[in-house]
Amino acid sequence: MRELTIDETFAISGATTTPNDIAFFIGDHLASAILGGVAAAVGGGVIGFLHGGDAMGIFGLGFIGQIAGAIGGAIIGGVGGVIAGSLVSLSYSLPLVNLLAQTIISGGVK
Repeated sequence: MRELTIDETFAISGATTTPNDIAFFIGDHLASAILGGVAAAVGGGVIGFLHGGDAMGIFGLGFIGQIAGAIGGAIIGGVGGVIAGSLVSLSYSLPLVNLLAQTIISGGVK
């Protein structure tokens, strides 16, 4: 008994794959990764800015803590957003990004 080729496997399962399907899949996940990375960087920066200076208030260095928190939150959020965005399609990540934008605009981040 021999192993089936990819084309034979697709024929048996009823699936067909064209170069356009592959390009759409890659483009969809790439767009999701970019959008997720930018949105998570913005969200991480906002949360980092809001909470970055919490422990530094007694020294009068709250602003430095806020800037450091915003930069750190943006970097960590951006990396996580790119990784998570590359795993899901754009149709899944776009509503989440819209919800994040509405939360930030309405002042719901605490």
